[in-house]
Amino acid sequence: MTDKKKQIDYFEGLLAKHGESFLALDWNSPESQKLRYKIFKDLFVWGKKSTGISILDVGCGFGDLYGYFKAEKLLGRHKIRYTGYDVSAKLLEVAKKKYPDGRFELKDILEERHLPKFDYVFCSGVFNIRTGATANHLEFVKEMLLRLYDLANYGIGVNFLSEGAIPISVPEDLNSGRYFYFKPEEIMSFCRFISNRFIIRHDYHPGDFTVYLFK
Repeated sequence: MTDKKKQIDYFEGLLAKHGESFLALDWNSPESQKLRYKIFKDLFVWGKKSTGISILDVGCGFGDLYGYFKAEKLLGRHKIRYTGYDVSAKLLEVAKKKYPDGRFELKDILEERHLPKFDYVFCSGVFNIRTGATANHLEFVKEMLLRLYDLANYGIGVNFLSEGAIPISVPEDLNSGRYFYFKPEEIMSFCRFISNRFIIRHDYHPGDFTVYLFK
């Protein structure tokens, strides 16, 4: 199982080093972050419901998915009710400061079993940082995917760092051991266990892929 304290310490350490920057969330650039959010919004096209929707953002960080929806005027267009969960109180402090009109809560979805359901559940970048052995990390991912799916009424969107990123990664990142590179076929094999309605997107970035799972 992934070490929750190590996760929190890692990102809060980046926050202390970089301040309220995309670097504190370990993104390469704001553009790559927004690209992933753009792929997420396509879930509204493929899902059963596209307006009057409740959304849960698990591992919301600074709440930038909410900021993207707001900037793109999707909150009003799709009548979105957004909630962001994170396990780091310090990251949530930043989110509440940046987006005072958003809803952000300190929640661990694996520890808290009695949580409300949402129409769509998103999870961006949460699985890319490893805090333990390969087998333990994959078990954490599988448990999280099951829980994310359980919390959704219509579907989930989750992104992963792909093995396709290895040839374009700098040696420092590869040698650090802090990133987990996923085999898309391995993730899809497990996702098919959860639902027979799914889409995998590996067309928008060579080092990243997104999975939609539908109910």
